[in-house]
Amino acid sequence: MSGAGCSAVRRVLLPASALALVLAACGPEPEDAAAPSVQADVEHLLGGASTEQPPVILITIDTLRADRLSSYGSDRVVTPHIDRLAAEGIRFTNASSTVPFTLPAHSSIMTGLYPPSHGVRENVGYVLAPELVTIAERFRDGGYRTGGFVSAFVLDARWGIARGFDTYVDDFDLDAMAGANLGSVQRAGPETIAHALEWLNDAVLSDDRADDAGGSTGQPPFFMWLHLFDPHDPYDPPEPFRSEYQGRPYDGEVAYTDSLIGEFRAALEERGLFDESVVVLTADHGEGLGDHGESYHGFFVYDTTVHVPLIVRLPGGVEAGRVVGDAVSHVDIAPTLIELLDLERTGTTQGRSLLPDMQGLPNPLAERGVYAESFYALDHYGWAPLRSLRTAEHKYIEAPEPELYALLEDPGELANVLLEERDLSRRLRAEALELAAELDRAAPSSSAEPDLDEDTLAQLRALGYLAGRGAAGREDSEGPRADPKDKAHLHRAIMRAQSAFGAGDEDSAAAELRAALSEDEGLLDAHQLLGTITLLGGDPEPAIGHFQSALALDPEHRQSLLGLANAYRELGRIDEAVVGYRRLLDVAGQDAKATMALARIHVDGGELSEAEQVLTAAAEGREPPAVIANKLGEVMALLGRSGDAEAKFRQAISSNPELGEAHFNLAVLLDESGRMEAAVAAYRRAAELHARDHRPRFNLGRLYGRQGRAGLQIEAYRGAVEAAPDFTIGYFHLAKALMDHGHDLEEAETFVRRGLESEPVGRDGALGYFVLADILNRLGRPVEERRALARGRELLGGAER
Repeated sequence: MSGAGCSAVRRVLLPASALALVLAACGPEPEDAAAPSVQADVEHLLGGASTEQPPVILITIDTLRADRLSSYGSDRVVTPHIDRLAAEGIRFTNASSTVPFTLPAHSSIMTGLYPPSHGVRENVGYVLAPELVTIAERFRDGGYRTGGFVSAFVLDARWGIARGFDTYVDDFDLDAMAGANLGSVQRAGPETIAHALEWLNDAVLSDDRADDAGGSTGQPPFFMWLHLFDPHDPYDPPEPFRSEYQGRPYDGEVAYTDSLIGEFRAALEERGLFDESVVVLTADHGEGLGDHGESYHGFFVYDTTVHVPLIVRLPGGVEAGRVVGDAVSHVDIAPTLIELLDLERTGTTQGRSLLPDMQGLPNPLAERGVYAESFYALDHYGWAPLRSLRTAEHKYIEAPEPELYALLEDPGELANVLLEERDLSRRLRAEALELAAELDRAAPSSSAEPDLDEDTLAQLRALGYLAGRGAAGREDSEGPRADPKDKAHLHRAIMRAQSAFGAGDEDSAAAELRAALSEDEGLLDAHQLLGTITLLGGDPEPAIGHFQSALALDPEHRQSLLGLANAYRELGRIDEAVVGYRRLLDVAGQDAKATMALARIHVDGGELSEAEQVLTAAAEGREPPAVIANKLGEVMALLGRSGDAEAKFRQAISSNPELGEAHFNLAVLLDESGRMEAAVAAYRRAAELHARDHRPRFNLGRLYGRQGRAGLQIEAYRGAVEAAPDFTIGYFHLAKALMDHGHDLEEAETFVRRGLESEPVGRDGALGYFVLADILNRLGRPVEERRALARGRELLGGAER
């Protein structure tokens, strides 16, 4: 967005005399063209620091309601460590998230832009555009070391949020979490803090910079972002917080997270870093906890989910205890740090510097309201989006039935005073709508229709992949939209269905979804989830109808595109499945599941070159997952290019050291090339990573057999059948090894008969009976031996016919 566009955004909220002030905050205007009439005293604010570039530590806590902190008036939870930070710093009592979702809220924090302008509206399906400048990039360009340490997969680097960080610790093992809700893939706070402290020790404290004369200039300045996810559901606080907050697990999680803040502070103090640092603490959003009929977050824009804490502690505790009541936003954090630390001002921000507020100086920009939104109801159900405009005393919510709340008298937003405050309501509504229009005009462009030829369009429509442009997710569609308040019970039903599905109760989930659809057939998420449940239940034919209904509402809905393609594949309609997977890749640009499915189809069809092309295209994309590199290695191995295959397996392991399949594939390749000890190590690692995978254990047993290491061979075979009790051939090899090396023959007989219980046929069955005959011969039981030999020959003969 240009600087001119930014000033236009401000015009709807500011008197004419204040417009010039916005230019400096929004873009790279000359400093003397828009000098604020009230200049903050940066030297005073940083007076407690011993350097012009003090450390900066940004702490974001996921899902933390401001009203659950005792420093924000809570009598439910004791939060002494955050309270101490507030007492030593500046506490903003009226801070707002821009959107009650983790990725878009953090995108606003990092860029200083509202969601329409940075383009990230939800956690899934969005990537922060590479042309947008993040605060981490500004710090890095200003000579700071930068480190980011996050606790949730929705903040993974692949979503663009990591730009500007020299070190970014995300490394979530999605391959071990198949089927998990991406929003629930997380890391515990203590582990994230440990990563952050390790980085401080290695990248900052161990590096005293040398000056031109060869002397030391001290440690380099650093910018650290620490993200803690612990208050997010599921709420499961550890002791003693579980007992102390019995029956209130969310409150227990908040108290536990507060204790982590205390531990982190203590670690910084031990390193002599805390008092020197600028510390900013906020939350991405809050949590409904049943208020206003919302259990979690993302659906409404009430203060339960958008009112967040914001605390700034300056070096030495300068301005300690100051309280600011003006409306402020996530978008104000970046411009505040830019001015405070004199960072590069190129690019655009839509917030305002809070430095005057932090000194108690009048700030003309404080007259403007701050914006928040949720498009969840629109994108998922086709209902009206929600937007709010917050001022120092009021909050207006734009909806089919609009709302106005007097926040000072009614912080719980229980009494809609819109009718009593008609003039104020009209003014705030006009400002909110004009601001929303300006933000939407500045939003990243997106194509309204897919750029496809007519033949392809016809094929897609015939298969249900493109049912016409749907209404869900399009605000400009004709006709009135339902008010989310009136439909919230359906949203709760779908949330219950998702919870039941996650808990393995597919019947209850399906019942909830069918009941919801009987009331409103336009529930995209309900169609999609019902299709998923039906498909997983082994009934792909009706699943196709559910996915097609979802795609009629949104032809680009990625989960439904994937589900429909999977259903066609299950029915053996491979050509139709391929069309769907390719359509998903056209829409998403990159999708690991679609890529893997296409690759498997090509491999099964003997089309190895085509499989390689699909995988190579994915591997060249943004942050390709390790599974892609691993699968590409498998295809290269099938093509006889063992060197290339080994390189891909090692690349996959480097990308995700916990990917057991890559270790196994590497082990097989090493084994086949005669590098036995390296193969042993790789097999062992694969076995460690997957306790129920018999393959590395079985192959390890065979390798040990070739090496003459009988004890280890038997141990490996035992491990194989323990890992997979139905692994028939494993019992035969274990029995033979016991027999060959003089072990208990009766135990060997027990194992071979256990394998024969499944009545194997062909060569596998023949092997079992031949091993049994050999054991019976040694036990001196000739009649049984002859019967076993006869059965083995019968099975072998059948296999050779």
